[in-house]
Amino acid sequence: MISTPLRIAMIGLDHWYTALPLAQAFAAHPEVELVAIADADSDRAAEVRAKAGLDATPTSEKELLQDPRVDVIASFGSTDKNPAVCVAAAENGKHILSVKPLANTLAEATEIREAVHRAGVVFVPAESRHRAGALGLQLRRWQQEGRFGQLLTASFQMWGGLPRGWPGDSDPGWWIDPERAPGGGWIDHSIYHIDVLRWLTGGRVTKVSGVLGNLRHTHLAMEDFGHATMEFDTGLVAAIEDTWCAAPGGSRQSTTLVGTEGAISHDTLSGRLSVTDPVYGGWIQLPAPVAHPTTIDDLLTTVRREDEPLATVDDAWENLAACEAFYRACATGTTVTPQALPALP
Repeated sequence: MISTPLRIAMIGLDHWYTALPLAQAFAAHPEVELVAIADADSDRAAEVRAKAGLDATPTSEKELLQDPRVDVIASFGSTDKNPAVCVAAAENGKHILSVKPLANTLAEATEIREAVHRAGVVFVPAESRHRAGALGLQLRRWQQEGRFGQLLTASFQMWGGLPRGWPGDSDPGWWIDPERAPGGGWIDHSIYHIDVLRWLTGGRVTKVSGVLGNLRHTHLAMEDFGHATMEFDTGLVAAIEDTWCAAPGGSRQSTTLVGTEGAISHDTLSGRLSVTDPVYGGWIQLPAPVAHPTTIDDLLTTVRREDEPLATVDDAWENLAACEAFYRACATGTTVTPQALPALP
């Protein structure tokens, strides 16, 4: 039984770029009760609890996973910690909002998927919440209206700087530790792009090739640059370049989708969305909708099963499989087919 308000507990703050805004959104939402926040670093957990207006009493991860008051676990520790949290949450009947990617390996992702399906709980991948952003919803509407026709090509480019381990830190921390994350600058954002293409096309990645390396930060143990070519079973061919190579203050993202009937181009530098218009017969410019979701209403409706799920644990597994195929393709210098979603036991 889902409570009213929805009771959410947060475990892990390593992925603070998402966790900190979520903590504030949970605390402010009238239909949510933020029960507690647990993190391996007690000082930063106390800092976030105070900002969210919570009781300062520390709470352990185990207590939250077993607490019958908790409906949803929001897991935002480093990727290596996520499988254990998600499996335990599912086994205790908790719905899950998971960090991206959901695991370091497909074997771990499979364990999560099986636990979620056994328990019958809702699993929302963090990378899929972009589907609920105003930009994602607009693209989806245009695609469903036939404004693009069949998507033929797509390109994404994201130039970012090195992430920070915590606000104000200069040290990237866990983000550049190959024991704690499955990759570096490429997977950091490419998993969002893969998810939106799978969502818009309803297709599956069938072939992956690419190149990765360290162009700016040569001392890192993981890549700061990656460029993938991905083919989908719908016929779409996508180029996905994601990096940590941006000049200071030079972060930027661009997106282009080209179909048989129309096209769009979006650039965060200009803040404009360009789209071909069938009446005008050329490009028109519109104010760009916000790409990131600005509310948590999508999470509430998904967990309460009031609407079609925003995304599922199967989506999270497929997204990671496409990323894993890219790293294998780069390691072997070949074109690789992602692993297929395994049958459930």
